[in-house]
Order: sequence, then structure tokens, then C-alpha cells
Amino acid sequence: MDPHPTPTPTHPATLPERLRLETRDLHAAAERSGVMGDLLHGRLRLDSYRAMLSNLHAIYDALEAALDARKADPQVAPLRMPGLYRAAALADDIDTLGGNEAVVEDAAAAYASRLAQIAQAGSPALVAHAYVRYLGDLHGGQALKRVVARTFGLGAEGTSFYEFGDDEEVRSHRTAFRAALAALPVSPADADLIVAEARWAFTQHQQLFEQLQARHPG
Repeated sequence: MDPHPTPTPTHPATLPERLRLETRDLHAAAERSGVMGDLLHGRLRLDSYRAMLSNLHAIYDALEAALDARKADPQVAPLRMPGLYRAAALADDIDTLGGNEAVVEDAAAAYASRLAQIAQAGSPALVAHAYVRYLGDLHGGQALKRVVARTFGLGAEGTSFYEFGDDEEVRSHRTAFRAALAALPVSPADADLIVAEARWAFTQHQQLFEQLQARHPG
């Protein structure tokens, strides 16, 4: 027996694996923060929920404009999936729930500004924001839809934000998004940048949810 066996080679983590593992702590913290924690426990008021949607709309509007601006960029274009776009659905839900009178919080304004800057700079960091929002919508957002419908007595109208089709369509969207993410032509340095940006995004969501709670205390 060889006393010094050759170590079994390990495969480097894929970008989706790195994003999942290296943002897990911040993702969990954001889900428990401010208005999001209140929503998950069924104690959020309707006006607070509407304000949350309005602030998310500001983020999605900027994200989708950034993705459209980079539609010829091979590092970003595979994740530009208009079927996942949420800005229009959010606008419909806000109208259904009584219209948009909410203040855009500092955290949401800073987030939208950052997305515009990333798009203009041609940075692959934009990938992180598509990951944080769309894959989150296709996972936790589906459970959140049931919470929202139960808390506010809503049906199909008022929950468009979470609607991606039936279960099979949702699974298909998830599979396609993960495959596109894993196949992106990014260097190790690009991957590091994307992971760092995703961590920033989750931290910024936490700040947004806390700012909304401070403005709309239960």
C-alpha cells in the first residue's frame, strides 16, 4: 500500500454552489429582518406590505433596465429571462392593493443607483442581483405567496408578483436559471466579484426591510 496516497482531486464549486453556500448566512438574516420577518409571522399590516412592494418595484425596475442594457453581454445575457421579470407584476399588485403612495427608502434608492452604475460599467456583478431576486422568487417566493394570500385575504389578484405558472413551470424556470448561471463564461476573479456582490445585495435587503419597519411600525 502506498504510504503517501495521492489526494483525490476535488472539483471547484460551481458559481451557483458558491452563491448558495457563501450567502446562506446573509440570506437567512434578511428573511428574518424588519417587515419581512413580520410578514412571515402574519403580523404585517396591508399598508406596510404595499410599501414593501413599492420599494421592491424600484429595485426590479432598475434591475430589468440593467439586464436589457446588457442583453448583448455574454456574461449577463443568459440570465436575461423576460419571463421572470417582475416590475409589471409588482405594479399590478400595488394598484390592486390601493395604489402607490410609499416613500422609496434610502436602501432601495441606493440599490437602484448601484444597479444603474453596474450596468453602465459593464460589470459581471449584475449577475449577482439576477440570482438574488429571481431565484429567490422561484424558491421562497412561492411559499411567501401562500402567506400573503392568507394574511391579506387575496386571490390571484394582488399576488401577481409570485406567479410564474404551475409547479412544473416553476421547476422548469429554476432549472433553466441554474443551468444558465453555471454555464456563464466568468473567470475565477469574476466569480469572486459576483459572490461578493450577492452578499452586498442580501445586506442591502436587510437594511431595506428594517427601514420599512421603522417607517411602518406594527
